[in-house]
Amino acid sequence: MRFIFDLDDTVIDSSHRQRLLSGGSIDLDYWRAHSTVGMIARDSLLPLAIKMQEAVADGLDVWICTSRVMGAADYAFLRMHGLHPRGGIISRLQGDERGCGELKLAKLQAVAAGMGQAWPVFAGNSIMFDDSAEVQKIVGGAGLRVVNPVQYNFTMQKVG
Repeated sequence: MRFIFDLDDTVIDSSHRQRLLSGGSIDLDYWRAHSTVGMIARDSLLPLAIKMQEAVADGLDVWICTSRVMGAADYAFLRMHGLHPRGGIISRLQGDERGCGELKLAKLQAVAAGMGQAWPVFAGNSIMFDDSAEVQKIVGGAGLRVVNPVQYNFTMQKVG
């Protein structure tokens, strides 16, 4: 079984770097301006991160699939918190402006093809954790089980 984790609002609380536009989408210019080394260092872990850390430590097939354009500070944060999976990290390339659902589906389908697996086989052997309704609709609609972690994180924050 393959476990695929989103980062922001799934295993990492980066809300201090986020601002929403009037339509509810993320203000990407604001996000980019606040993706500095110092601001990334202020990110914190959400409760699901513990499950991801355990899965990484157990040597399970763990991946990250994020809409972030990853930089050195992002990779350092992941290593520092035991969130550097052995499966791999799938991320946005600079200049790729596709919506997160379309982006992640295309990237995951490319990974499946690179592994020589038909998409239905890859999707059937994977579980994704992602807070985005768009990702849930598009990637989930393509056959990969996508679990919304918001309620889990909320409940575990109240318990912890």
